[in-house]
Order: sequence, then structure tokens, then C-alpha cells
Amino acid sequence: MISIINVSKTFKGKNDVSAVKNVSLEIKDKEIFGIVGYSGAGKSTLIRLVNQLEKADSGQILIDGVDICELKGEALRKQRQEIGMIFQHFNLLWSKTVLENIMFPLVLKGLPKKEREEEAIKMAKEVGLEDKLDVYPSTLSGGQKQRVAIARALVLNPKILLCDEATSALDPKTTEEILELLKKINKEYGLTILMISHQMETIQKICHKLAVMADGKIVEQGSVDDIFANPTDPLTKELIQTVDTGVDVNKLSIELKDKYPQGHLLRITFSDKTSEKPILYSIALKLNIPINIVSANLKMTQAGSLGVIYIHIEEKKDIGPFLAELELQGLKVEVV
Repeated sequence: MISIINVSKTFKGKNDVSAVKNVSLEIKDKEIFGIVGYSGAGKSTLIRLVNQLEKADSGQILIDGVDICELKGEALRKQRQEIGMIFQHFNLLWSKTVLENIMFPLVLKGLPKKEREEEAIKMAKEVGLEDKLDVYPSTLSGGQKQRVAIARALVLNPKILLCDEATSALDPKTTEEILELLKKINKEYGLTILMISHQMETIQKICHKLAVMADGKIVEQGSVDDIFANPTDPLTKELIQTVDTGVDVNKLSIELKDKYPQGHLLRITFSDKTSEKPILYSIALKLNIPINIVSANLKMTQAGSLGVIYIHIEEKKDIGPFLAELELQGLKVEVV
């Protein structure tokens, strides 16, 4: 569906900024693909290159085999109608009603008034705003504003939806609601969704695959399950461990080591295939290893459940067989 091939972008100025450096990604049809990284990583620039709000210096961006970087004029405008986009701060027309905001792309397309009203009302119902058609954005909550933006992005029936930090300005409860709406849209409309976020937890909940960006480069990419279970890049590990524990992982490690200075402290990662089996308990019982669970977290992803637990083994005994048995059963184990 979307092939990003060796794309680079530098912003020229007194001090040139290389925002995207030789990035390559493959996003399949009907997939929810996430790009995560800290501020300044190049995420927003990359997603704006996909619909040509920014122009790449080099490389190709193929959408269904067509290099959008080569399109101009009417051909580019036509291609952009296949790409919807929503933003962190909604980008609504504040002097227009909800209905008028949703209709706006249809006005630009030149559809008759009756047809565009019908389409806009249909899309408002889809996002749960059928009772807000005549109100103005200033009277809406953050979640409702984002629903308007989603409806407006979808009213042209695009194949691709780009989400630029779409939930970053929302509270946790509203974020959950918007993510559920995006998952519903992905399934019902067969929409390909490319979303960026600095929040790994957001990417974990909704995406099938993800890429981690730092300093304009992709440092790691793959399925959500694989990356959360076996991260290789230090940045990825930092992002994931913070999600796992809800706190800074380095701080947690120090606190746990201070609290349990003797014995062994282990971090165990499990996936959907292993989370519903009493593997840890069974192996500990079999090898007579007394364990104490000192921290635990379980998260749901598109592929199923993923989780991390920290255990403490007080006895200073050989835990080699215990570690080997855990890994044999598909669990990843790290000595903290």
C-alpha cells in the first residue's frame, strides 16, 4: 500500500536541520502502522511527506505503486483525496458548525449541497455526533472535536488515514475512546492507518506494526508483539520498559535493587501465547524455587496481551536451570 524508500528531508536555514535521514518503511493495505519516538525524532516530518505537505529531498513514496513525490497539480490533488489526515489540535474551522466542518472537503470537491449534506450527516453518525450537527467547535469537548476531525478526514472515503499525534491533547479516558473509534474504522472501512506518537502505550494498544525513530532515522521496526517481547535498540527498550511499569525504568530498577539487595531480581516478558498459562508457577514449583512477584503489568494489543513482571528470588542459589526452563517455554528473561 505505502512504500517509503530511502527518503530524506533537510530543512535549509542558518543551521540546516536533517529531519528525515534515508528512511524506508513498508505499510501494508488495511494495516495500522505506528511510528513512535521522542520530540524532534522526525516523525511529523515523515508523515507530512506521505501526503506531500512537505517535499522530500530524495527517495520515493509509493502509494499503490505510484510515486506521489513525482505528482503535481491536478494529479497530486486527486491523489490527496485518497489520503485523510487528523492532527493533535484538530485544525477545525471555528466559525463553521460541526456539519459545515465535516462537509468542507465535499465543498472543495464541488459536490451538490444535498449530496454533501447527506454524506456529512452519515459520517457524523459514524463517529457519534449526529446530535451535534448545528453546534460550533468551541462548545465541544476535546474528544468531540477530534471526532469532527475524523469525520471530516473520512468524508471523501480515503484509502489512507494519517494521524499526527491525534490523541496527545486528550485525557486518558478520551484517548481510549478515540483509539477504539480508529480501530472500528480500520475494520469496517478497511482503512490503512499511519499514526505517529511519542506515547508508546498508544502505539501498543492500536497498531499491528511499529517503527521507532530517533534523530531522523528508523532504529527498529517490526510487529508490535515482536518488538515488545524482544526489543534490540536501547531507545526501544527505554520506551517499552516505561510503558511496562508506568514509571521510569531506571528509577524502578534502583528502587527494586535497594529494596531487595540480596538474591536475584529478574524481569520476565510474556506474550499472548504465554500469558494465559501458569508457566512461571509451574517451573518454580518443579525446581523448588521460591519466587516473589514485586511488580507486574499487563497490556492489551491488537495481537493480544503482552506483559512484564519483576520477580525476586531471595535464595543465593544457582538459577541457571530456572532461567533455561523459562526461556524454553517462550518467556524472555533479563537479570536486572
